[in-house]
Amino acid sequence: MELDSEIKDRSRESPSPEVGIDGRDRSASTTRPTLILYSHGRTPPLNPPPDLKYDLRSIPNPPKNARDAHDGRSKRLREHLLGELKFVQKLDEVESEILEAMEAKIVETAEKLENDQDRRDDGEESRENGEEEGYESLEDEYDPTEAVLRVGCNCALGHHRSVAFVEELARRKWPRNWSVQLIHRDIDRRRGNDKKVRGKSLRWGGA
Repeated sequence: MELDSEIKDRSRESPSPEVGIDGRDRSASTTRPTLILYSHGRTPPLNPPPDLKYDLRSIPNPPKNARDAHDGRSKRLREHLLGELKFVQKLDEVESEILEAMEAKIVETAEKLENDQDRRDDGEESRENGEEEGYESLEDEYDPTEAVLRVGCNCALGHHRSVAFVEELARRKWPRNWSVQLIHRDIDRRRGNDKKVRGKSLRWGGA
């Protein structure tokens, strides 16, 4: 897929060693950063709620003839929006905020893994001493190593500005060890149509 190759070619290395925002060395962390980018219309809100959310309705819409012929996945429509200074500045702003938020997620997940390991160690010691374990592991129900950051970007209907925005956002130079998912929730939902069809989800990355 063209998108896959472009992302991989433009990927950047994660800094080594990895140092968290608290100044602690995270190079030995086993966390797997996962970035999920959603485009959607103004209503209904995303569920679950995103960690970061951006309203893009203040960005000028492409001309009506372009909107009628293309949605935000179109290179032509995206190139038009990239000519809007406000659109590009917002991309830069959101990229910076995502990097900061993901760093915090990685630290949070690493600390939770460490705490869970301490609990398991304590449980082993308690069982050796004939004591009851006192808690039930949830490891089979979720992946404790995955640091998931959800980012929601909305415009009026979720067809053009928000779609183009997350498409371009996905093409930014994210660290190579990140897994990135792209979901266009309302791409096939038309005005006045109550039936909602989720757009195709793309996934790439992950070293």
